[in-house]
Amino acid sequence: MPTKFKQKLKIVLIILSTFFVLELTAGFLTNSLALISDAGHMLTDIFGVIISLLGFKIAENKRTKNKTYGFYRAEIIAAFINGILLILISGYILIEAFERLKNPPVVKGLGMLLIAIAGLIANIIAGIILFSERKKSLNMRSAYLHILGDTLGSIGAIGAGIVIVATKWFYADIIASFLISIIIVYNSIGLLKDSINILMEGVPADVDIDKIAVELLKIPEIMAVHDLHIWTLASGKNILTAHVRVKGEIDRKKLNILLNEIENTIKENSNIEHTTIQIEPATFDAEFIISNIKKQQTDSLKIKSN
Repeated sequence: MPTKFKQKLKIVLIILSTFFVLELTAGFLTNSLALISDAGHMLTDIFGVIISLLGFKIAENKRTKNKTYGFYRAEIIAAFINGILLILISGYILIEAFERLKNPPVVKGLGMLLIAIAGLIANIIAGIILFSERKKSLNMRSAYLHILGDTLGSIGAIGAGIVIVATKWFYADIIASFLISIIIVYNSIGLLKDSINILMEGVPADVDIDKIAVELLKIPEIMAVHDLHIWTLASGKNILTAHVRVKGEIDRKKLNILLNEIENTIKENSNIEHTTIQIEPATFDAEFIISNIKKQQTDSLKIKSN
């Protein structure tokens, strides 16, 4: 799958690089902030795609004795960096737009309009290439959001170009820049939240940890589930670990049957790729409860003494 992702990203990179040069040049020639901001965002698209490609490249490295999970997290780090890039470029556009509010410059609307239309076509092509992959990888999603934001930016620039050609109202260019920035920031925040949740080893958004615990407790042999942890290593690679206490003695044959049932239950109720289950005998339950009671009593005494 990463090979397929990389091939599509390389095609998108060629398209974006070509139109970035065209749009930036036209932005300065027509004095359009909307075009320059759209070109600036397209530059972050280029950097974003390069970062995504590097993320996939690094993630392909084999695991080592020090990196026992391999380098899958490189993909998530790439997505995180892309989110920050998107917000930084939006901040720059907003600052520049505020400055132009004081004295709106003359913008060559017709030239701006034609280049914005060409940029829109480029973004639509790039978006179509990445659309089907956007939910399969957070890294691909970050690249797609770059393209989506730029597509909306091109639409804003086209709208501003039409208004300027028709009315000579140059504030339209500034308003379009504001709208582009807001849209980019909105999409970037969601991307950053998802990537931070993975880096902080939070429960994946598409996994219901409570439901999994409830379903496991429905298995007759299981009396308790604790230390249940679920996190994401990289896009599509969710991991689960848990301690399971069972009723009575279970021989090796029954143990294998129980483990298969536990794994099947987890797979039926989530998209967990890898599970690690520790089976504990029923006698451990009493020791576990006693140790918890002692800990609670100790914590209570500490609170009172404070």
